[in-house]
Amino acid sequence: MALTKPTRHRRNDHVPAERQPDTEPEEPDTEPGPRGADPRHRGDEAAIEVLCRQLNDAGYTAEISWGQVVVSPWQSKQSSHIVDELADLLIPLKLANGWRFHHNLAVHIPPFLDHRLPDLMVAPRNAEHVGDLRIKGDSALLVVEVCSPGTRQTDWDEKPFDYARAGVPLLLVVDPLADPKTVTLMSEPVKDVFPGDMREPYKQVVTVEAGEALELPEPFGIKLETEALFR
Repeated sequence: MALTKPTRHRRNDHVPAERQPDTEPEEPDTEPGPRGADPRHRGDEAAIEVLCRQLNDAGYTAEISWGQVVVSPWQSKQSSHIVDELADLLIPLKLANGWRFHHNLAVHIPPFLDHRLPDLMVAPRNAEHVGDLRIKGDSALLVVEVCSPGTRQTDWDEKPFDYARAGVPLLLVVDPLADPKTVTLMSEPVKDVFPGDMREPYKQVVTVEAGEALELPEPFGIKLETEALFR
């Protein structure tokens, strides 16, 4: 049954990865981060960024997570179609408000020069940038991830933490691999979460099944007809 009002909805309800019950989160050694990602041992950020840029220029999807370059699979045909359909639904608002759609600009993930490349980012024209590669998450309006077989676990278990830490106000996760297909909106980011945190990265989560309307809050103020995303 679809969830039609803001409610706590755990990420792992959507993925096969199991969560260990009744375990206490480990205390981070210095600053929060995954095991082995001690910020004191981070490599040369400038060199890492150059490598990431070269990979992106070569046609790969390269992100930086805790100082490590992560190369993701290419976007699937199904994911590309979903992003295109969503863009069509949002174009009237884009034109009316002078917003921009970004497919190749990344979200800056503090506290380092990490970044994630969403499938779609909606941002105002005056969004605050970090260099020429990244946009500050709290100046974006909406970030969208579409799950594919190669990215699904990352989309559910890692990226919500990163986007919440960046202050992204609205995260939309479209999951065509779920049965039934789902669209989930996360809002009210918890900016001090870290990977492995037992807290949920977003305080409000609403999930609907394909074909049901999903309300996007202001500045969108529309009901998203999700059936259109999967046609």
